[in-house]
Amino acid sequence: MSMLIKDTWRIFKFNQKNAFVFGFLFRVVTTILYLTILNKGILFALRMAGYSYLTGANIGAFLVKPWTLILLLVMAVMGILILTLETGCFLTLYQGSFYSWRMRPWEILAGGFSKLADEVQKGNWRLGLLILANYAFSNLYLMYRLLTHVKPLNFVLTEMLRQPWWRAALVLFLILLLVTVVPGLYAFHACMIEQKSFWDGYIKSWCFVRRRLFKVVCLMLIYYGAAIIGLRLVYWFCVLITAAAVTLLPDNRLALAILPAACDRIELVLIFFTSMLMTIGNFGALSLQYLQFGSGYKRKEKGFYQAHKKYANRRMAVAVMAASVGISLVSLFYAVRNGSVITGDILKEIQITAHRGSSKAAPENTLAAMAKAVEELADFVEIDVQETKDGVVVLGHDTTLKRVSGVNRPISSYTFEELKELEAGSWFSGEFKGEPIPSLEQVMEYCKGRININIELKNLGNESQLPDKVVELIGKYQMKEQCVVTSSRFSYLVRIRELAPDIRTGYIVSAAYGNYYSSDTIDLISLRSSFVTERLVEAAHEKGKAVHAWTVNSKSELERMKMLGVDNIITDYPVLAREIVYREEATETLLEYLRLVLR
Repeated sequence: MSMLIKDTWRIFKFNQKNAFVFGFLFRVVTTILYLTILNKGILFALRMAGYSYLTGANIGAFLVKPWTLILLLVMAVMGILILTLETGCFLTLYQGSFYSWRMRPWEILAGGFSKLADEVQKGNWRLGLLILANYAFSNLYLMYRLLTHVKPLNFVLTEMLRQPWWRAALVLFLILLLVTVVPGLYAFHACMIEQKSFWDGYIKSWCFVRRRLFKVVCLMLIYYGAAIIGLRLVYWFCVLITAAAVTLLPDNRLALAILPAACDRIELVLIFFTSMLMTIGNFGALSLQYLQFGSGYKRKEKGFYQAHKKYANRRMAVAVMAASVGISLVSLFYAVRNGSVITGDILKEIQITAHRGSSKAAPENTLAAMAKAVEELADFVEIDVQETKDGVVVLGHDTTLKRVSGVNRPISSYTFEELKELEAGSWFSGEFKGEPIPSLEQVMEYCKGRININIELKNLGNESQLPDKVVELIGKYQMKEQCVVTSSRFSYLVRIRELAPDIRTGYIVSAAYGNYYSSDTIDLISLRSSFVTERLVEAAHEKGKAVHAWTVNSKSELERMKMLGVDNIITDYPVLAREIVYREEATETLLEYLRLVLR
């Protein structure tokens, strides 16, 4: 085992400079090319589907449109071809290294194209699928980092894992990936170097793996474990440097706002380089093992690699640290320089909305939560409304009352008189035992003249009279200036505008793509804070639309929303939000900065 690790390191070292140069240039060019084509393709597919934007509501229909399916197929084929080309290039590199040939970048690329052309000519499409699976398997941790720690991708995995069937599907996918990839670890070499068919190469690979399963698995665990630990250490070091650098800025509010943005860019850069290095190392290890197992190779004592000088490892450590500092400072500079809103001195006043009332101080969507929001000086309360069986508009976020009242029945199955017999406070604390589920009319009676209301219409289907009844109540209590009506169902907002053009409306989007903020039907967009960027705020404001960001609870995200100039922050902590929005300067220390970005 130790000899195999040493030989792997030596074959890796032999062509390391050319491997790094080629790997970096190849990844940069292909990534930019792929993302550019993908973006243009999505815009084209949107036009062909008759959409101007994508949201969670219409993405399902968009994905089954003919041009969308064609786009997905084209992008999948293009991605597989790029990965197959890269695989062929690295097999060329290590095949040369094994026989002590120094490969220049253009020679590596030429060998990769030759191997790709051979596989295309043979119609070896199964190998492309296996290569795709292998890349997915070897980059699992990096994909996890992308989906859970990099905005705005972090919401994707969270939303998926809320559903039990998604969790089960993910586990099944990982098992299938494992049982497919491991037996075929050397199939690429058998097909591309020995020109075998896919199944012959896969069977030969499985024979190699089966006889040396323990050694192969241990080597993989050591390699991937070292890569993950290395990524985490370099990331923490970069964050430390960045956090120390932002403490030198004169305005702590600016520092607190830009630190997460800088760390996000550091994360992306490190993921890019780690993926590249893992690919280089992965193919180096597999190539040596395959060539040893397949050719009766005996280790050469000399001529295979150049001897290391005494301080090679020290120089490498210094180089890694210097690169880390460079990445940190460049990311920080880009975050500070990118845009006038973040670096501006003039901040517009931002309103604070208490999410479902002050839902951390009292049970959500109750009169007690409204009272707490007034007490905490919130500008708005955000409430969710739906209909009872007898058509009364009442407050409630979930379809059923299981979470707040312990009864697993939908609100729509109760009359309002039956709802009065339930309570929605005990789940929160004994202090609020007996707190009733209020009607929208009761909330309006309390809030009139005290606080503004953001009324979110839950999606009850096309036949629901919920929009009409809400308009009627707003008119009855003469609260058009005090209310904004929002919904994730765009047709409800159209009906509101037709019934009462002077009532402000807002479109709720958790995930969106395209020009979704320009419709004359809406006055504002209510957006997940992860998606809020300077460019989006500027574009929405140019269209005369306000931007409401939800649900913003951390100090760093509150500072970021403040610096971006959103019009309204929806939060569970109105007091904290008001403190952040209106304070003159932040007082966070370096330790607090580190806690914010490393939590």
